[in-house]
Amino acid sequence: MSDCRVLSTNHVGLVVEDLDRFLVIMTELFDYTVLDRGPRDVAIQSKVTGHPDANAEIAYISGGGFTLEVICYAKTADTARYQPKVVDIGHWHLSINIEDIEKTRKDAARYGLKELGSLIMVTAGPNKGNKILYLGTQEGIVIELTERHA
Repeated sequence: MSDCRVLSTNHVGLVVEDLDRFLVIMTELFDYTVLDRGPRDVAIQSKVTGHPDANAEIAYISGGGFTLEVICYAKTADTARYQPKVVDIGHWHLSINIEDIEKTRKDAARYGLKELGSLIMVTAGPNKGNKILYLGTQEGIVIELTERHA
């Protein structure tokens, strides 16, 4: 057993290519709220990332009782694009419980989100009976829509 006691989870962070575009998706389509947004000190951000010129703008957004830290390093040199397939090791996704998956999937297309597979009904496990659909942003962030079974 670990001696490290977790008190709570603070947030999950993700890096996007275009902070404005991603915030529009999250605030307009998914009803998240921007809690804070602004640039960060390059020297401090460079220390925490280990990158010599980590020029970041960061937004904290909240929705469904969950906080996301959304980071954009658009002005940072020598960055790489990481776009694993959903089945690749190292992939992660954000799962959002929604009311109406059919309506949301239609609305999502207007925000540039692409369906990565097909809408399914889960047949086993704790999500049995739920409808699930993966969507992807332009930069490769995967959002799983979950319509919970009544």
